[in-house]
Amino acid sequence: MGRIRRGRAHARTGPAVRAAGLGLLLLGVGCYAGRHDGVRADGGDGEGDSAGSEAGDSGEPLGCDGGAPVVAPRPLRRLDPVQYQNTMRDLLGDPQFVADYDSTEPLIAERGVRQLRDGAELALTRRDQWSVAVSPCDIDGPADDGCAEALIEVFAPRAFRRPLSSDERQWLQGIYYDARAQLGFGDAMEVLISTILQSPALIYLGEEGTAVEGAPDEIRRLTDHELASRLSYFLWDTMPDDELFAAADAQQLTTEQGLTTQVERLLADPRAQARGQQLVWDWMQLDGGALHFSLEESDKREDLYPEYSAALADAMRTETMAFVGEVLADTASFEQLLTGTRAYVNGPLAQLYGVPGPLTADSWEWVELPPGQRAGVLTRAAFLTVFASPASQSPIRRGVFTLEEALCVKLGDPPPNADDTPIDGQSPDEGEPLSIRQATDARTAGADCIGCHSVINPAGYTFEHYDAIGRWQDDEVISGLPVDSNSALVGSDVDGPVADAVELSARLAGSEQVRTCFADRWFEQAVGGEAGQLDACAHDRVTESFAASGDLRELMVAIVLSDSFRYVNLGSEEQ
Repeated sequence: MGRIRRGRAHARTGPAVRAAGLGLLLLGVGCYAGRHDGVRADGGDGEGDSAGSEAGDSGEPLGCDGGAPVVAPRPLRRLDPVQYQNTMRDLLGDPQFVADYDSTEPLIAERGVRQLRDGAELALTRRDQWSVAVSPCDIDGPADDGCAEALIEVFAPRAFRRPLSSDERQWLQGIYYDARAQLGFGDAMEVLISTILQSPALIYLGEEGTAVEGAPDEIRRLTDHELASRLSYFLWDTMPDDELFAAADAQQLTTEQGLTTQVERLLADPRAQARGQQLVWDWMQLDGGALHFSLEESDKREDLYPEYSAALADAMRTETMAFVGEVLADTASFEQLLTGTRAYVNGPLAQLYGVPGPLTADSWEWVELPPGQRAGVLTRAAFLTVFASPASQSPIRRGVFTLEEALCVKLGDPPPNADDTPIDGQSPDEGEPLSIRQATDARTAGADCIGCHSVINPAGYTFEHYDAIGRWQDDEVISGLPVDSNSALVGSDVDGPVADAVELSARLAGSEQVRTCFADRWFEQAVGGEAGQLDACAHDRVTESFAASGDLRELMVAIVLSDSFRYVNLGSEEQ
């Protein structure tokens, strides 16, 4: 990743400033990161919690069954790389900000500390690019301790996404005045800003909540500011905007009406569409998975697919994202997502799909794909390219996805001696040719394999008409044999004969099991982990509602209004 050119501010930020900022930051880490050890995540005395700690204050029922709310405990969440970049950009008003950030690196590890320090330092070098008022004065100007106090009162709460506790206020004041005594005003202000930008209160989604009358001590209602953050990161992948902050300040998110008003506002914003596009992309695992590469990393044999390139892969991403975005902006229908035939293509994609369209790679337009060949996202080139080998289609990969991610069928682990080399069939010049289907049947016929593959293979065979880059094929690329996509599914509510992936997509679109599975995946994204036993009531209401409606916008609203989204369990394990 290219580094952004260092500007004039960095010339003044020497090792002493960086060391002072790092040391002072680490003094504050311990007061935040130990939530499940009984330490408050904000390190303070509760100042800034929403007023009115009893959940009955609004008159709304407690819990989805009318009783006390129940929600499973989950670990403390940290901003992922996309959320970190978006947060820094919105916090500073610097849309071009990009920093190295790996959310899997512990903050107590050297690399984890260093990457946060580097990100804060980079932000300071780019302060001439900031379009949001961070410091109320020129930090290169005359000394003004009142400016530091104002920065603490205004900027730090935006960065932490909630009011400061008295302990935090004193902590930040101490950092500034200690640095001021050693380094002077300008450098002390840089240390203060850098410390805020590295604070665990910015990096983590701290959720402590307020007490709920009639509920166990560990069950707490999220404060309005905590709920605002959870809502914004679910629907926008970034920090709350000013209007959402104002709603939290006014405690308008405590009531269902106030929360619904904000949900509808956020969903009408283009950022919600972009977030929905990414959620679908993640569901399809197109950025890679445990056993496959991302779309951009997918490698294809040049002798078989000379037209495949990084540019074509990028066009596949653009096309799929555009289709998902149109679905979300139009009907928000899950059925349309899995059966729609409109596509946004450039010249190379139009050629790949075999449809009239633009003639060049730089020209794009909407077209209709052949309804007998294409239906929704699972028959688009991006998905089919990822779930394929370098040489041919992969019925096993495509079948596993269909079962595990579309139908939520739990498959056992393969035996340790399983042969996982790609099945590419056999060309005629190597003797009797074998199709991919024949070779797959032969590979998986053993007693150790057939139990799972009797379910996996039939689902994958419905995709046989698509080669390794998603191009329609009647005869296979390697073997030259005719394709056979006829199959019969077993083990789900779409059981029975299926002619091909177009028919499969239609069956999946109307499947209660598939809709329930899809809603489950988005539920997990929203609440930060798999549904636990204590989420059963809220989870079932969300999935049952989506199974009936298939409306993606209604799914998001239902998730946000659920107990599992609005409450937190500070216990260490389920009861």
